[in-house]
Amino acid sequence: MSEIDDDGPDELPAPSPRRGVPAFFGVRELAPALPRGACSAILSGCARSKLRGLKAGASSRTPKGFAPGQIARRVRALGLISGIALTLATSFASPTGTLAQAPTPPRPKPADLLKSAPFDRITLIDGSVYDVEPVSPRPLPPLDPKKKSRSLAELDEAARKAEEGRSRRNDPFVRKAPDEADQFVIVHMIEGEPRDFKVKRSSIKDVEYFDDMLLAEGDRYLKEGDYTRAFERYLLVRFRDPNWRGLDDRVNRLLFEEGSAALAEDNARGLRLLSDLAARKPDYPGLADQLANSYARRIDRAFEAGDFLVGRRLLRELERAAPGHTEARSARARFLNRSKALLDRAAKAPPSDRVDLLAEAARTWPESDGLESAYRAAFEAEPTLTVAVADVAGGVGPFPTSPASGRVARLLYLFLLASDDEPSIRGEAPGQLLTGFELLELGKGLKIGIRGGVTWSDGSRAVSSIDVARSLADRASPASPGYNARWADLLDRVEATDEAHVEVRLTRSSMKPEDWLIAPVGPAHAAADGWVSSVGQGRRPVGDGPYRWESSADSVTLLHSVATGPDAPKVRRIREIRYPNPVSAFEALQRGDVSLLEHVPPDRLAEVAKDAGLRLGRFSTPSVHRIALDGRTPALRNRKLRRALSMAIDRKMLLEDQVLHHPADEVNAVSDGPFAKGSFVDAADVEPLEYRPLLAKGLVAAARKEMGGSPIRLTLEYPPSPEALAVCPKIAESFRLIGVEVQLVGRPESELEAGLLAGRRFDLAYRASRPKRPLLDAGPLLVPGYDAPTSADALASAASPRILQLLIQLDRAPETTSARTIALQVDRESRDELPVLPLWQVEDHFAWRANLRGPAEAVDHLYQGITTWEVEPWFAKDPQ
Repeated sequence: MSEIDDDGPDELPAPSPRRGVPAFFGVRELAPALPRGACSAILSGCARSKLRGLKAGASSRTPKGFAPGQIARRVRALGLISGIALTLATSFASPTGTLAQAPTPPRPKPADLLKSAPFDRITLIDGSVYDVEPVSPRPLPPLDPKKKSRSLAELDEAARKAEEGRSRRNDPFVRKAPDEADQFVIVHMIEGEPRDFKVKRSSIKDVEYFDDMLLAEGDRYLKEGDYTRAFERYLLVRFRDPNWRGLDDRVNRLLFEEGSAALAEDNARGLRLLSDLAARKPDYPGLADQLANSYARRIDRAFEAGDFLVGRRLLRELERAAPGHTEARSARARFLNRSKALLDRAAKAPPSDRVDLLAEAARTWPESDGLESAYRAAFEAEPTLTVAVADVAGGVGPFPTSPASGRVARLLYLFLLASDDEPSIRGEAPGQLLTGFELLELGKGLKIGIRGGVTWSDGSRAVSSIDVARSLADRASPASPGYNARWADLLDRVEATDEAHVEVRLTRSSMKPEDWLIAPVGPAHAAADGWVSSVGQGRRPVGDGPYRWESSADSVTLLHSVATGPDAPKVRRIREIRYPNPVSAFEALQRGDVSLLEHVPPDRLAEVAKDAGLRLGRFSTPSVHRIALDGRTPALRNRKLRRALSMAIDRKMLLEDQVLHHPADEVNAVSDGPFAKGSFVDAADVEPLEYRPLLAKGLVAAARKEMGGSPIRLTLEYPPSPEALAVCPKIAESFRLIGVEVQLVGRPESELEAGLLAGRRFDLAYRASRPKRPLLDAGPLLVPGYDAPTSADALASAASPRILQLLIQLDRAPETTSARTIALQVDRESRDELPVLPLWQVEDHFAWRANLRGPAEAVDHLYQGITTWEVEPWFAKDPQ
């Protein structure tokens, strides 16, 4: 774009098509405001003034840098310019000129401004409307209405004054600073040719900016309740100019209206939006009431759910957002009243219940007057260990049927043999009944010595050989809940020779017969389930361990120490709590509601390590994760289908992305068989299981053809462990992709394991266990109901007859060397037979708070050494 230069070259340059018209566009803009011919008069007057100046200057002296001939040529050029300007001005002002047509109707706005290139809409004083690229500056500064364009006489006077000062300047043509109304705005048209123009500010009637169009469109969507689209328009304006006029007010209105509307559906989201508005404009009209109502609803939900920590946090936020509001005062009173009521109940309760009531009062409102001192006094009288567990024991007794019942059994009962290590076999280990062990008749007989001085928890009598004989015999009785099919096949007879000795006769020699003695012993005077009826107390389990059972509910189990005085455990009470999910249990440990967490999710280990108030321990044996198969389901007897299911699982991805959240290592690794990697029964020459989904899909098609072409539908049962919750939906989806429909069924761990061990039918089941004795545990590891009664037909659940044959040979192996050879063969052949679907092994961890002292960093079971533990009161307070 160019202008005609009054001091231009000797010869006038040829105007280009795009540069000729823009030089006079400003003149065109004055046409509607001036009489016809005024434009040519302006240009002619300016030319005459310049001509007179040149003549006057030539009569006095020749300006520096100009020869006389050059002056003459410039005079002729000015005459030519005057003529051209007169012709163009007349053309622009005429009705047939391109820019002097009737007012141009605006083109329709784009349907969606977000998809349109930015543009501004300019309206001229003659009513013409043009879409141009965004002008600059934005917005244009307003014109002062008191300042008007100069008249022709004023222009001539200004030219005369310029002539007077020209003799003192080297350049005889001095430009004048234009008035505000004569200033130009450079615009670029969206359509048409030419596109570049200079427009006088005084010729512009109105500018509709693209940013204002976006705001208007956002206002329309806001009125319609389409908050997402309104937000998108406002966001684009903010991206273009964060300080654009009117933007902040609209964003505040959007936050208020969307937040208020969201309160009815998603209280948390509505509260978040209103909180953002409070941070931007705390005094926004109506905001305080909306915030108070929103917070009050969330506080009520937290209070009803028992999540008092969250409720108190919300209350503090409400009091900051709306100080003194009635909703805030009401919520605070609700917390205080509940805490005070619990405090009053604790004062009248027996010592065994007082700690729990005061702990609940502290969970509700820890700042209650006198609560901390009362809690510490009650805790010192009854030191209580609160434990977050994956599941509470469904049936407490001397015959564990699940991980939870096995965990509690170690507290209620002394095991006949604590472990299979040498000190335990010699009777030197504490916490067991066996004081001596002797093999008779080349391993076909056992002689067991029994410790004296141990009393049953009901105080009826001391533990003796008849209790041991009864427990061993019950495990061979199909009517007993502790029945074990292999022990029943192995046991010939058991006899209590005296008060302190028991002899056991076996039907054959067995490898490591002492392994069968690692089990709890119940009272001989109890019923089959180990419970005893007593006057005034009903039925309850009677044990000989350090703790006795007090009560069990759906989610809480209470145990109390048996001994009193200086020999009593420092931890007097144990309170096991099952939380709804692993996340809730972990958060309970973090905030101090519990002092011990049974299982730390693998992806939260880093958080525990960073927390100075927490300690981390691990179990000495990694857990082996697998999917059990029921061979009684016809489809699962098909080896092609089992191979397809195995090939459909991307084990490495699931382990690293869903379970560990970090790369696998030597301990946390993908499994290639049923046994733990690195164990003495793990065959080193077994190739890793493959992930080949395309081949798996083909194998499913082949299996369906063999089974008649009917769809394959299975159920996958799983416990609420963090690993199972993370991967089971992914595994089910992998099976669906290869053509196998899978229905997920979640079950409590105790219910799931008890049913599987009893021989209940199933299709697929996610299982995890820590097998310390792989030779003895191989059968239940591969066939869940391996030890179930014959009536359950559990051996038919073995998906592979070949593996079942090897397991039976393993059970009858007379010594460890031959048994290990068979176990290695089981590991190798399981690679192709797939009696289970191996997944991975993971090192399990537990955690405790610093107020608990005594747990070791590596243990075989959770409560190992609990009689030496100490726990101190820990009183959590809210941050101020």
